[in-house]
Amino acid sequence: MTRYQIDPRLCSDSDLARHLLTARGVQWMHGERGVPLATLLRGLESDRHALYDEIRRRPGLSSSHVGVWVTAEHSVAAAALSDPRLGARAPGPAPRRNQVFTNDADSTLKHVLTIDDGTLELEHETYERLARTTAPVLGAAAVEARAGAFGDVFRQRADGLTRRFDLMTDYARPGVATALADLIGLPAADRERIGELIADTGPVLDSLLCPPTLRTSRRLVEAYDGVKAALTELLGADPALPGAPDGSALRVLPRLAAADGTRADNDVLTACLLTLVVGTHLATNLVCGTVHALLRHPRELALVREDAALAGVAVEETLRHTPPVRLVSRVAREDLRLGGTDVAAGDQVVVLVEGANHDPASTADPQAFSLERDDRAHVTFDGLPGRLVAPVVRVLATEAVRALIGGRPAPETAGEPVRHMRSPVTGAVARYPLVAAA
Repeated sequence: MTRYQIDPRLCSDSDLARHLLTARGVQWMHGERGVPLATLLRGLESDRHALYDEIRRRPGLSSSHVGVWVTAEHSVAAAALSDPRLGARAPGPAPRRNQVFTNDADSTLKHVLTIDDGTLELEHETYERLARTTAPVLGAAAVEARAGAFGDVFRQRADGLTRRFDLMTDYARPGVATALADLIGLPAADRERIGELIADTGPVLDSLLCPPTLRTSRRLVEAYDGVKAALTELLGADPALPGAPDGSALRVLPRLAAADGTRADNDVLTACLLTLVVGTHLATNLVCGTVHALLRHPRELALVREDAALAGVAVEETLRHTPPVRLVSRVAREDLRLGGTDVAAGDQVVVLVEGANHDPASTADPQAFSLERDDRAHVTFDGLPGRLVAPVVRVLATEAVRALIGGRPAPETAGEPVRHMRSPVTGAVARYPLVAAA
């Protein structure tokens, strides 16, 4: 939590609207004055890479506003994202969650909304514990072992596509929803309802830094609370959920968390929420981003069609080139020095992930999308909460791309991807019309 970061549940419509409008107005004014970070946060699909280059011309950290630092350097970004002294909340007493931001506020607005600081804004040590506890189900080796089952889901989706289809709504989202429902162990009777709720949580990552509309904010909170309530009910029915499939999260994780000496219900709920909510949106956008990149680069597309094993390489190059998380914001928990700059406790550090991935100091010809490059260093999943769900997101995207493109005629574009408004963090795809090969 940071000062003026509010919980919509604790605010009236009038106070919430005032907070969102003021935050949006301040971002807009700073953008008009040429502040690069504010221009990026307006989410208007401006020339992001020109802004990254501008920021990178100032080595290390550059000051955006009072108490706000920004970097697009790969080395500084990697250091910032791995530093436990940079967390989700400012030091000191927790601020009130209904302190509305106004034009005469006495400090800079750093974070806009909190949707669930108990799950989405945890610190490094908590994520490390969760990763250790959940590794037998959600770790890299565990989800890789499920690659065949995930592939079956996406091949079935691909075989059922019509001549004209939408990559997001007809393929990526329903395929990811089915695969994750299997992984978590959701009962068949609850899957459609939970899937609809998850779809409405789309702005969950963007809302931290870019104010959504009042209506979107209310819908986001209602949907997120619905997913959380459904999982809580499932966990409360039986701590071990013997009815859940063998190997599923709801069957295995309660026992693992209890054996680890942690509060099993809290840790399992957190892991499942992050996987279903954050994992869904990162995976679906990564699928769309990878397919879009391949369709724009015929040579790379031909490589994947000829050798489906390269689907994973295409996904990894997309994570570097067009990541599903463009920026990450952290807050200094104590005074520290980063990138040659003194950062005070409570200051905000914004890592421009996409910019860092395109830093020519770490990657040759960073603007090129190439499956044959040797220097594919990126920081896309170095940040939180993406780090926990990175293994399953990678495997889901790989199997989705393999099923759609590997060994079969590639679809053709019927228009450019349509992105959600106010999504500067994720660049979230709403629709992407394609035409199946004749």
